[in-house]
Amino acid sequence: MNVKQTILDLVLIMLGSVFAALALNVFIIPNNLVSGGINGLAIITNYLIGWSVGLLIFLYNIPIMIWARKELNPRFIIYTIIAVILQSVFLIYINPASYTNDVLLASIMGGILLGVGGGIIIRQYGSTGGVDVIAIVLRKRLGISIGTVSSITNIIIISLAAFIYGLEPAMYTIISILVCGFAMDLVQEGLNKKHTAMIVSDKSQEIKEAIMFRLNRGVTLMHGKGGFEKTEKDIIFCVVNQFELAGLKELVLTIDNNAFMTISETAEVLGRFSKNSFLWKNENI
Repeated sequence: MNVKQTILDLVLIMLGSVFAALALNVFIIPNNLVSGGINGLAIITNYLIGWSVGLLIFLYNIPIMIWARKELNPRFIIYTIIAVILQSVFLIYINPASYTNDVLLASIMGGILLGVGGGIIIRQYGSTGGVDVIAIVLRKRLGISIGTVSSITNIIIISLAAFIYGLEPAMYTIISILVCGFAMDLVQEGLNKKHTAMIVSDKSQEIKEAIMFRLNRGVTLMHGKGGFEKTEKDIIFCVVNQFELAGLKELVLTIDNNAFMTISETAEVLGRFSKNSFLWKNENI
């Protein structure tokens, strides 16, 4: 791998670990909240026996890393170990003033910082360890979805939190976990989400030209045949960002009000996808 890229990855993993440590030390732990996964288990264990949360996170991850090392990509394992060590160290040594004025705000801000930190680390092809690693291995071995493993773990953690801290802190914990998931998705996917459109129309040539020259987007034509009417048509396939979606729909329906169109959110686009957009032009849709 490129040395500069590796250095950038490590710097960003360090930044993500700082965010995660701040979230726990400033917002989550002082307000008797917990987070999802191993972090949450470490917080609960800290409450019961008094050991450092940073140390507990490190100790809990040791057997997980040993178990997963032969199952997962070496780069992923190495980056995850680095993230776990950094997070543990920062939790022990970074202790700014805690925020306890408003538990709701603390749960939201804690979730945002945890999600942003975790999202940054995942974007560098690492993870924060714990349940993420277990879920990936179980997905590989048993076909169990990552979401299922994470959900079951969080239910257990929240139930323990409700038993130990009470129902109200557990409910705030749910808010924090949901916000964390949203923030993590936002960091990974960005604000500029892509959408894939499939368009079936008797005026496919006109629509194709309009998309290419008015929306400034490429299209792919696929040959299709109607199952009921048996008529042959060109099916238009194109990808647009979320800001262009309304313009695409208006354009298609203006040309052919009877056009059949399906739109789905696209997780990732690789290859050539122009950053230029009709949004920066003075053309009217």
